[in-house]
Amino acid sequence: MTEFAIKGFASVPDFVVACAVDGVMQRWTLADGAPSLCQQIDCGGPVAPLAWRAEDETLYAALRGQPYALLCLERDRGGVLQVVERQPLAVDLAWIALDPTRRGLLGASYAMHCVAWLRDSGVETLPTDGPSHACIALGGGRLLLATETLGGSLLCLASDDAGAALHARNASRLRLAEAASPRHLACAGPWVFINNEAHARLDVCHYDAGANALHPMFSAALDWNDAEAPWYGDIRCNADGSRVWISERRLAQVHCLDVDVERGCVRASTALPAPATPRALAQHGDWLVSCGETANALVVHRRHPDGIWREVARAPCAARPMWVEFLSGA
Repeated sequence: MTEFAIKGFASVPDFVVACAVDGVMQRWTLADGAPSLCQQIDCGGPVAPLAWRAEDETLYAALRGQPYALLCLERDRGGVLQVVERQPLAVDLAWIALDPTRRGLLGASYAMHCVAWLRDSGVETLPTDGPSHACIALGGGRLLLATETLGGSLLCLASDDAGAALHARNASRLRLAEAASPRHLACAGPWVFINNEAHARLDVCHYDAGANALHPMFSAALDWNDAEAPWYGDIRCNADGSRVWISERRLAQVHCLDVDVERGCVRASTALPAPATPRALAQHGDWLVSCGETANALVVHRRHPDGIWREVARAPCAARPMWVEFLSGA
């Protein structure tokens, strides 16, 4: 695995940016504290969602342009990514996520209104009520969640058998709020954070492993400029859920939030400058990368010893960066 030690900070892994218009993935390093492009991979089509499995250093990438496909890439000892498999798909995937049972990948389709389970036995789909933005698994795969923009709800697919087919699961819908537009999800232990694309709110839910159920805990209003409607993109959180980052595309900012999940409190910590139309975020330790979908650029922020996050570098990237992932170790 390629990691570099930077004076005063822990080792930093490479990160990968998926650029839809140019159909390439770019691997970057922060070896000197600034982003440096070290590999570019031609994916043969618009590449968007990524999923990194650290245990065997495997990267998955979905192509959202026809012909749809799932790419599997492996990283060698020198850090170089190589495409080892290209699986044709019949569905457009706007999101892919690791299946904790290691039986495959979960996906969400915005264009085809469904969630998908990609396994060796084939691809299983289940219709959703309108476009689906994100899909994740909780409880070792016993509970699958998908965001649905129509009706502002979460689709909950529950089963005591983690390997149960999608259609064989108990399906229910969790309505978050009267005015909700759930887009992306982030998880920290039993906590699930949902950003609302068109509403200045953060929803926080708790996963009850015993009951295999998701419970809404609180919904927090975020500071906002009333001159324009919000337009949120990606969301990330740290390991214990005490900090959340949300990209706001109209203002070209990343909102940093301090969260007390036990007390149900959210405090806006700071707003970090980002490239125009920031859609994709990735966070690792003291590092935060944001990518501007219309700026064709990325910005790197670093948390310094005084605890303050500061911009340290900007760099141009390929056209329409829509996803970014750190290739961190297991």
